[in-house]
Amino acid sequence: MIIALFRRRLREGVTFEEFIDAWQADEGFGVPARVFDAVSVDDPREVLSVGFVGIDAADLTTDAERVDAQEAVRHTRIDEVVESTVLHAFYDLRAEHDFSAEPRAVGLASAESLLAALRPRA
Repeated sequence: MIIALFRRRLREGVTFEEFIDAWQADEGFGVPARVFDAVSVDDPREVLSVGFVGIDAADLTTDAERVDAQEAVRHTRIDEVVESTVLHAFYDLRAEHDFSAEPRAVGLASAESLLAALRPRA
């Protein structure tokens, strides 16, 4: 599973809702994917997007190439409302832990993983 991180600073006067309107994908990616967008509690112009994509790290380049054209259009819209992108990175997810009570590891392939719905079904 890939985690995609984007930390962006909105242009002066741009609201979070305007960002979401520009940021929203026009088409799905064709693979299991969920994205969470959050606003900094210290700076309402800072937005963090955390995406979880149900693919193997080895497939990242090939799968990204399939959506390059649609993503180029979307990122042109994003550039109109974003002043800067401070972080743009992809990570290979290796571990999940539950700290709700007694800290414990959660198997990424297990049904109890919060990301279980994004795992490809056999």
